[in-house]
Amino acid sequence: RHSNRHKHNHHYKKRYTISETFGSRSSTILYNHPPIQKVVVVGGTHGNEYTGVWCIKALERQLQQESSLLSTSYPNLQIETLLANPKAHYENKRFIDVDLNRQFRTEELISFQNGEDEEETEFAKEERLRAQEINELLGPKFHEEQYPQTCVIVDLHTTTSNMGICLIVPEGDVLMIKAAAYVSYKCGYHHDDDEVRILVHSILDRDQRPNLSSIARHGFTVEVGPVPQGVLRHDAVEKTEKALHFFLEYLDLLNKDKAGVINKLKEWYSGGKVPVYRSAKASAPGEMSGKIQWPSDPENPNFPQVLVHKSIQDRDFHKIKKGDPLFIDLNGKVIPYSGSHGEEVYLMFVNEGGYYYSSSGTGISVSILRKVRLDDGMVEE
Repeated sequence: RHSNRHKHNHHYKKRYTISETFGSRSSTILYNHPPIQKVVVVGGTHGNEYTGVWCIKALERQLQQESSLLSTSYPNLQIETLLANPKAHYENKRFIDVDLNRQFRTEELISFQNGEDEEETEFAKEERLRAQEINELLGPKFHEEQYPQTCVIVDLHTTTSNMGICLIVPEGDVLMIKAAAYVSYKCGYHHDDDEVRILVHSILDRDQRPNLSSIARHGFTVEVGPVPQGVLRHDAVEKTEKALHFFLEYLDLLNKDKAGVINKLKEWYSGGKVPVYRSAKASAPGEMSGKIQWPSDPENPNFPQVLVHKSIQDRDFHKIKKGDPLFIDLNGKVIPYSGSHGEEVYLMFVNEGGYYYSSSGTGISVSILRKVRLDDGMVEE
């Protein structure tokens, strides 16, 4: 039986046999879910995003104090922390070899274990090895008879883009969709529409999700910006901690009074629908799903051949139409939006520093504005 006592442990390896019945391995849709117990708060997935590391260090201080406010605020949760990429964090780099947050697709985890793609593995050795360690600590993500030992991973990130507080959850995960709706409302969604947004990614097959939080039965990401890489900002830490607090509050209340929490959401969101941004799917050949790639310098894949146009700089979650300025090339020529993802779309992660790296995926993310249903976690077309 899980203990309800809070813990912090970067190398927690005890495994549990999970007997509860969940949805299919390719989906995290849960309706009558068991109580949420083990919650791991992760920072430093990208080593130069210092905010998340600060937040988990602050959590660790509180977890060490039995009489702390944290111990009394979430009595129904077992909270732990993890510094995801300690070597990259120490060197103040996003990663050492490749982006750690792209290494958790089930196929890649298995191929590494089986010793396949030795040449590629050697090139990406640091992060691929760390992905295996994290999967062992918090998973396993894939197992025929055993579900991940971690109920929820909440991954704390920052962005150089003007994203405000952005809550990122997978489509179809009812528990996380409702959590995002709760956090968004409590953080002030109805008071400042430009501050808190929910982003839904549409990879329904959990095995195909490459991000770290997909190891757990449920994954939740907090993204706050703008924050420079390798810099701590008090306001960004406060925003991250606020979102984290309400997320943990939701999970704790869910264990204690599920009906009461659900009734609150029904009261807050008439019709049981929540406005969200969903990552757009590419409609032009050769483009990444949900992202407008920019061309990279032939001598350096991490250096773009274009500038982000000034008219869209710092305007994340604003609409852009086909023909609007998007990039500027070396000759000063304006390159307009081609309509590749639709006549009108919303841009995200505009000029994000992390997206200059080819292993993270270069370019500008694209989304469409939709509503998600609270009852099944699916986005309405």
